[in-house]
Amino acid sequence: MKILVAGSFRYETYAKAFYEAFRRMGHDVLKLDTEDFVAKGPFGSVVEKMKHQWLVGSSINYSDGVLRRKVSDFRPDLVFLYHCYFFHPSAIRDISKHTTVFSYDNDDPFERRKDKHNPSYYIEAARYCKLNYVYRRKNVEDFTRIGVNNAKVLLPYYMETRNYPMACEKDIPLAFAGHWEDDGRDRMIKALLDAGLPFELYGEAASWSKSSLWPQLQGCFHGAVYGEKYNELLNRIQVSLVFFSKVNNDTYTRRCFELPVTKTVMLSEYTSDMDSFWPEDECCVYFRSEEDLVKKASFLLENPAEVRRIAENAFNRLKALGGSDSDRAREVLADYDRIVRGSNPL
Repeated sequence: MKILVAGSFRYETYAKAFYEAFRRMGHDVLKLDTEDFVAKGPFGSVVEKMKHQWLVGSSINYSDGVLRRKVSDFRPDLVFLYHCYFFHPSAIRDISKHTTVFSYDNDDPFERRKDKHNPSYYIEAARYCKLNYVYRRKNVEDFTRIGVNNAKVLLPYYMETRNYPMACEKDIPLAFAGHWEDDGRDRMIKALLDAGLPFELYGEAASWSKSSLWPQLQGCFHGAVYGEKYNELLNRIQVSLVFFSKVNNDTYTRRCFELPVTKTVMLSEYTSDMDSFWPEDECCVYFRSEEDLVKKASFLLENPAEVRRIAENAFNRLKALGGSDSDRAREVLADYDRIVRGSNPL
């Protein structure tokens, strides 16, 4: 099968993950890296801001032309658009006459913020896609409300080549690896520190330094970790906190699939979605307040056998659910077979 994957290849976890997964499955895959259309030079940031906010700029017309040419030359069976906000809807309409187009966005395109890309083109182009994958159930309802009835949740995933068990000592009792958001997560962490619990924080200093509690958090802060070191970190942690982005309306996150594969116990904010994947006190431990967090963190640290039991349960549950990038790629191709080859609607 011939597949064109379009999106930013800057980070391994997004468009590149699907590109590599399709290739591992033996398909003929071509990439279109939207990073090639990012404006460079002294005025690059200004040009990019114009594109992101007002959807103007010559790079949009140029990217449309590249997309059309690649579809014309390669003749793919499927075009998979990953977080593609800057193709004109007319370009998607035109290529959809010659091939099947699926889209996927791990962001929430219906949550407008000044620091996010303008989603107008993406939302309008969705009308010409055969299937629109979304990250959260809320966006299925958002699309239905505007008359797009082919949206489907495609869950996040761990990457088989990046996230896996390692033979290393689990020498970090309690930690969090991730970004700061003004949602109270810093207060939660401070509560753990005030209780005298061993805790380590990993992430971007530029993000966490925005917290009003940054002076109190600096003592446990270790900076960001990437690549193989990131996987090693997850393997070293016994119990990891899990927070969800409120600005993105998240009820789960990619790390909820990365942690179980490293047999690290999740101590997570409660959501019904999470509980459906990871049943409470069997595959995950949930907290509902600062006091609850401190209580349950203390319990886990005092009961290593319970930590091992929950970690093993979550690892087995992950394998049963199918949570890898290859599993998601297989889901995409199964939908292609069902909708296109089988002529069955969503």
